Amino acid sequence: MALRQNISGDCYELLVSGRVDGAAANELEEKVLSAVKAGAKEIYVNFSEADFICSAGIRVVMQYWRQLKGQGKRLMVTRPSAAVDEILRVTGFRDAIVENPASRA
Repeated sequence: MALRQNISGDCYELLVSGRVDGAAANELEEKVLSAVKAGAKEIYVNFSEADFICSAGIRVVMQYWRQLKGQGKRLMVTRPSAAVDEILRVTGFRDAIVENPASRA
């Protein structure tokens, strides 16, 4: 997995490419946690270049989605690749965590 980061004020975008397996899920969690500690109010995880996400990766996304939502902040998945979109759909998390582009302020 490769991970790039774009920061605009308190809005962070994490661009993920490749496979999000167990080790990559740890790296993703470190980046999300770093953004949270830096004061991010919005974190968008862009999976357009990712071809797989394991249960540990989904756990990271869901954990911080819930945590930030409870603080009035947000973490959303954006532009999931077809493979990642299907995994999120099958697991039942897609509707909760994948951003509708019209909802971004």
